[in-house]
Amino acid sequence: MLKAIACVCMLVDHINTCLFDRASVLAYLVGRLAFPLFGLAFALTLNPDKAPLQTARRLAIAGAAIQPIYAIAFANTGFSPWWAGNILFSFAAVAYLVEQAKNPTPVAIARSLIVIAAVALIQSPSSFGLAGIVWLYALHRFFNSQPDSTAAWPVAALVAFFMLNPGMPIANALIAAAIAAIIAASQYARSRAPRHTTRHPWSLAFYAGHLLAIVLIVAAEHLTRSAELAQAIAA
Repeated sequence: MLKAIACVCMLVDHINTCLFDRASVLAYLVGRLAFPLFGLAFALTLNPDKAPLQTARRLAIAGAAIQPIYAIAFANTGFSPWWAGNILFSFAAVAYLVEQAKNPTPVAIARSLIVIAAVALIQSPSSFGLAGIVWLYALHRFFNSQPDSTAAWPVAALVAFFMLNPGMPIANALIAAAIAAIIAASQYARSRAPRHTTRHPWSLAFYAGHLLAIVLIVAAEHLTRSAELAQAIAA
């Protein structure tokens, strides 16, 4: 349920950004819910004992495959340069960090720092940069740590959350309240319905599909304007 709600919020945000130049403040605020909700779903489902490196590779490959579509979809928005990476790279990076944390040798730490620096760089213009990586990793450590573990992870997650949208304290408070309500509703729905353990990569297909749809809509608009301009010149 968390992932489904996150997909709807993401769709609203991307339509508002790519097709309407962020004309709707409400749609923009709804869009701010997407990444935190995706992060919660990711932290709750990524098992550190079940091949997180394989998850990292799968997400990195998916991110690389979707990147051209993402770049074209946001090309004319003014909010994202052509080299900015899509959000899948942040999830891939955190899954990689989870794998490296199993055996934190100097080499593993060096590799992790390189991955963090690279992903934070390409994510900073269009997504959430270092704050997004910290949010995802801190959430994961919080949900997968022992009960007597350090309190640093929830504190880090809280700080990172408010850094996702800096300069928006009231909006962040509203977003946090909305997330809390969504989590409560999700837990209630889960308690009322039978549990299903089968996972499907539908969210990746939705991510690629909605970006491709935006690209096609933008292309159709450009073709229409070009045809109208050609008719005006001919007249």
